[in-house]
Amino acid sequence: MSAGEDAVERAFWQALEDLKQGSEKPIEDYLRLVPRGQRQELAQLLAAVLLARGPASTPEAAESEGYKRALAVVDEVLSARGAAGILPGALKAMRNARGIEPDAVVERLATDFEVEGEEGRQALARNYHRLETGTLLGSKLSRRLLSSLASVFDVDPDELLAAARPAAEGPSLKSVPAMGRSAGPPQEPSSSRPSSERLPDPEVELVERLFHGGPDA
Repeated sequence: MSAGEDAVERAFWQALEDLKQGSEKPIEDYLRLVPRGQRQELAQLLAAVLLARGPASTPEAAESEGYKRALAVVDEVLSARGAAGILPGALKAMRNARGIEPDAVVERLATDFEVEGEEGRQALARNYHRLETGTLLGSKLSRRLLSSLASVFDVDPDELLAAARPAAEGPSLKSVPAMGRSAGPPQEPSSSRPSSERLPDPEVELVERLFHGGPDA
């Protein structure tokens, strides 16, 4: 084990011990304990634990619920690292721990972003499923989306942002173009299109931006 790896392990177990004692410290406090090159690895480990734990206000709660739950799911979460970091596994772990169905998450997102139409809600359900199954790029997720998900699961948005950082060994994926942005040959000017042709659903376009448009979308 190299010095850097040893430092990551020490910092990780220090964070677990602090959590067990009910101490709440920001991730940055632990990142400063390891060399810069190992900070992403440690950030993903800590994000997995913090996300799996959920809110715990007392040492007893951390020990009896959050701490044990974090240890039980951290391996599962980290094993799913890929183009969306550990976020897919963390979302599933949090849902299961809290007894939340995927439909409830989609409904909450629909409320937050005022998506009321059937097509928009179907796009939300489809993209959220792809997020949980690890087929989306973490770098393309919007901050607005991550903040909404953080509210659903009562966690810090920064923890979701850290969890969504792609792992170096993750699969190579291409971002899915937003609705209406075809990679095919140029289309005829809109004036020559049949009047009966449907325009893209604005709610579907909003959903595509949230999941594929990048941090500032």
